[in-house]
Amino acid sequence: MKFFKFEILIILFLIFIKNYLAKIEWFNKIDPNDKSKLYHDKTIPSYEFFTPSKLICIKKCLSLNSSCQFFEHTIQGICSFFDQDQLNNLFPNNRIDIIQSGLRLIVPFAFEKCKQVQVLNISFNNLKQIYSKSFYGMFKLRVLLIDSNNMSNLESDVFQDVPLLNNLNLKDNLIKNLDDNLFDYSRELVTIHLGSNQIEWLDRGIFKNLRKLKYLFINNNRLKILEPLFDNLESLEFLDVSFNQIDTIQNDTFKNLKQIKKIYITDKQLPEINSETFKGAYNLENLRMSINKIQRIYENFSKDFQNLTELDLSHNNLSFIKPEFFNGFLKLEHLRLYNCSLKNIELNSLVNLKVLLLTANQIKYFSQNLSALTHLYLYANPLVNLSFPLISSESSSLQFLDISSCQLKFIDFGVLKNLTNLETLKMVGNPITLDSQSFIGFKNLKNVDVDFLDVPRLKSFFPNINFT
Repeated sequence: MKFFKFEILIILFLIFIKNYLAKIEWFNKIDPNDKSKLYHDKTIPSYEFFTPSKLICIKKCLSLNSSCQFFEHTIQGICSFFDQDQLNNLFPNNRIDIIQSGLRLIVPFAFEKCKQVQVLNISFNNLKQIYSKSFYGMFKLRVLLIDSNNMSNLESDVFQDVPLLNNLNLKDNLIKNLDDNLFDYSRELVTIHLGSNQIEWLDRGIFKNLRKLKYLFINNNRLKILEPLFDNLESLEFLDVSFNQIDTIQNDTFKNLKQIKKIYITDKQLPEINSETFKGAYNLENLRMSINKIQRIYENFSKDFQNLTELDLSHNNLSFIKPEFFNGFLKLEHLRLYNCSLKNIELNSLVNLKVLLLTANQIKYFSQNLSALTHLYLYANPLVNLSFPLISSESSSLQFLDISSCQLKFIDFGVLKNLTNLETLKMVGNPITLDSQSFIGFKNLKNVDVDFLDVPRLKSFFPNINFT
């Protein structure tokens, strides 16, 4: 009988312990060898957190609700943590990195004591929303990296407490819309990265206070129209709106971008470039408009944008280009016209051109007075017979030439030998026989790309040339 009563007492005691433990969460040191003071012996009521069962933190969070500030779900199901006082100790040099930690929640005032921190990186986590006052106390914060999370919403005043912020990265999230007052307190911003989200529309006033902004990335979103969003961005130098669904650029969209140097608008549905498309952006140096449906470019385009040094119009139907189209591009150094259905092209006016990409067109004859050209890509054009000088000027700077897959049945190697600075020649995929005489007389030729069956034989003939 006494033994039976003892068993009952043991059972009651175990039930009591079980009920008690069900109401609390136990936490261990993140690093048992850490000499800093961590709250490793604290117990915290579970009802204060989103943790309905013992020793399982469903949400990892930075929180001020109790002494626990950071949860880390371990294999054992035990939560490790540190509090605000440890943030500065564990992350020295005024920088906090909480990357790939499964972080799901940051509550208001979580960083209140991080007054000296200048860089906060919370990338590659599971954050879905950032709340107002989440960054309160970080008055010296300059760089905020929140990319590669699952955020779909940002409260309108979330950046109110970081007035010195100059670099903001929000790419690779699920953001669809941005409040038009989101950047009202961010007058020091220099770089904003909004790429790879789901943004369909931007309010015209969203960038109204960002007069110091220089770099703006809105690529890989769902914008359909570009309108005058950038009126007050008087310092903007780089704009990337590539890989959206844009089929219309409204007049005056770029009219106030006096300092703009680079614009990327690739992979769009744009049918033309007219005189109003880039009006005002006359200091433009680099324009990429590849993978569009451009069928028409207005006549004076090159004269209006004489500062261009790089131009990419690849993957458009430019068979209509007139011979005088390029006459105004006196500073142009890089020209990319990959897969543009070109049959003929006149480029003699491009006196400073260094890199020319004409791959996958329909060009049968190419001979240009381009003495400054160093790299020429003619891959996959139906040249058939190469008996004409590719560079017609008396002196040539050409160092790299790609004539692979050009259906070449005949090559006058004397023409190629006149390219005295040529170092690399790619000619794989042509129905031509190469022999022991083919590469005699080349002054600087170092690398030749040929069909792999020819490599051993040619190496024996020309041991000083690298055949691949």
